[in-house]
Amino acid sequence: MADTGRDIVEYLQEFHKEERTAIKGRELCVLFNLTEKQLRNVVSGLRQDGEAVCSSSYGYWYSTDPEDIEKTMRRLEGQVKNMNISIAGLKKVLMGGAK
Repeated sequence: MADTGRDIVEYLQEFHKEERTAIKGRELCVLFNLTEKQLRNVVSGLRQDGEAVCSSSYGYWYSTDPEDIEKTMRRLEGQVKNMNISIAGLKKVLMGGAK
């Protein structure tokens, strides 16, 4: 998958450099023969390696604009917050505190 990740970065850097030109995940999946889960894993790995792969409801793009990166970070932080709320609810079930 490392080669696929590099290919995705190069593709985004060439063709999708801002949110208004973002590409939908399912289109990237078709282009790179990936499932949606595989794409999410590749993108996660790229971000962990310091690649500025940004995303929104419009899709994915590569940006070095701090505003784009911060917007993506806020979206990811919101997802983490929602996951933590879900985890807390499930913990209540285990502790016998569910409805």
